[in-house]
Amino acid sequence: MSRRKKTLSAASAAIDALPYEPLGAAEKLFYAHDREVLLAGPAGTGKTRAALEKMFLCMQKYSSMRCLLARKTRVSLTQSALVTLEEKVLPAGHPICRGATRGRRTGYMLENGSELVLGGLDNADRVMSSEYDMILACEATELTLSDWEKLLTRLRHGVMPYQQAVAECNPSHPGHWLNVRANAGLMHRLNSRHEDNPIFFDRHSGQYTVAGQTYRATLDRLSGVRRKRLLDGLWAAPEGLVYETFAEHVIAGADSEAVTDAGALVICAGVDWGWRDPTAAVVGVLRSDRRLYVVDEFYARRVPLEELVEKIAALLKRWNVERCFADRSRPDLIELLRRQDVPCQQAPLVSIAAGISVVESRLLADKLKIASGCHNLIQEASEYQYAAEASQKATATPQPGSDHAMDALRYMVTGVEMVMRPNEIESRDNQHSDNASAPARDAHGRNFEDVWGK
Repeated sequence: MSRRKKTLSAASAAIDALPYEPLGAAEKLFYAHDREVLLAGPAGTGKTRAALEKMFLCMQKYSSMRCLLARKTRVSLTQSALVTLEEKVLPAGHPICRGATRGRRTGYMLENGSELVLGGLDNADRVMSSEYDMILACEATELTLSDWEKLLTRLRHGVMPYQQAVAECNPSHPGHWLNVRANAGLMHRLNSRHEDNPIFFDRHSGQYTVAGQTYRATLDRLSGVRRKRLLDGLWAAPEGLVYETFAEHVIAGADSEAVTDAGALVICAGVDWGWRDPTAAVVGVLRSDRRLYVVDEFYARRVPLEELVEKIAALLKRWNVERCFADRSRPDLIELLRRQDVPCQQAPLVSIAAGISVVESRLLADKLKIASGCHNLIQEASEYQYAAEASQKATATPQPGSDHAMDALRYMVTGVEMVMRPNEIESRDNQHSDNASAPARDAHGRNFEDVWGK
């Protein structure tokens, strides 16, 4: 190890040896009692440690309380959060570290009966079979909205005076469900900064430490979207996105109240076939205000043919889809859907660029909205971009890869705009006006607002 690295390590160790003092967003986290908290910011701001310090403090304060420390996979906790917990949060030689190694641990138990359970969403049954007072989801951008909502149902142990789920992460793309949920006021957002980390910033002098200067110099050498997210702490999208404003049209569950005054004119869908690549389907509700709301999706790889048709048919029947526009490359699968009594037809024969233009026109006119639960569609939109050398969007083709749900969306939107004639939509509008205004309902009687944002 070089002399400089030894000096930096010694300085960090000296700071770690001092009593922990939460600063900035970390201090706000300690006093927050909100049920849902998003702690996000650049890399190296001390987010994980701050959340673990609060969790350990609560374990000592509230006897017999239960915590869950989770990540998308259990194995990923071993060399990340558990290292921080055992080497920085817990006092040296603390008895709860005895016994199993980090990789084999299922949890930690204090003498007062408080328990910290370790879990991964890859083994959800174990996590979901218990109740907790506090949940910390590390690297929460790895989770889906469904994962998060399942965790929230476990916040009911009732020993602490409040129950809380904390999601900590570096920022992702603007349309990520965490950012959307926080923007909608469903989560208390705390923005972490490098100034919150005492290893990197000396609050007494108001200057970055040597370790902080070195680390920020490393982040400063990053480029593009990685620099924006990991240094600047921005929920940023890559350059050259096909749909640059897509994230602005993603709405969380609370926003569904804004559309309850208008009923559905038609429920439609789009399907893009795949095997090695995913098969993707999206469901949309066209409302009387002419806005198209994408409310549900299907997304899966390597599904056997019969099972695939059954699953897509089940989704479309659940929503009582009236018009489905599918990838023209598999007329055999379209026919199989028809045999399942699904009104499916080939998508309009237009170029990719022309189809993108139709979708873009709806976005620019604020006539396309996406439920935050459609995470595969939203994730693809954050990666759906033109090649760097593409100069003319009117004729350019996006890079392959993140284009499966995007294609399904394009098929649906072009079908609505090009196949469903204006007089057909007007006719449906007149029929709607003659009846009581009612929300779209699926085959189980659940209305559009009930399942929005799931």
